[in-house]
Amino acid sequence: MDMLIGIFEQLGADQSIVYQITIVIVMFIIAKFLFINHLQDVLETREDKTVKLEGNTEKQFEEINKIQAEYKEKIQTANKQVKAKLETAKAEIIKSEEGKYKQQESEINDYINKSKKEIETEIQGKKDEILADAESLSAGLVQKITQG
Repeated sequence: MDMLIGIFEQLGADQSIVYQITIVIVMFIIAKFLFINHLQDVLETREDKTVKLEGNTEKQFEEINKIQAEYKEKIQTANKQVKAKLETAKAEIIKSEEGKYKQQESEINDYINKSKKEIETEIQGKKDEILADAESLSAGLVQKITQG
């Protein structure tokens, strides 16, 4: 303790140091209640609103990514369903149109065959008529040659 008193005497401290230390301690206690506690509360509140929210933000990002993945999956499923419906409708339309095409083709072929038979019958009739006339023409030609 003598050593401590010796150090204070070399620094030029006197008995007023006790009063000064007392004033500093009292001022610290007053400052603690008025300022430091309030400042500590402000710092803790700020930390809660910034650093601790970072953990909440990461949770929210994970939830957002999860929802986004679900959304993409639903979109892909919906696209597949729409594509399947489109293909089914397309196949039905093609089948229906092929049926109509075959029916039209059949009607046209029937018309062509009917027209062909009518023309053949007409040609045969003209041929028979010409052949019938051929006898009279040949008879007339023979007469002219013999008379001539």
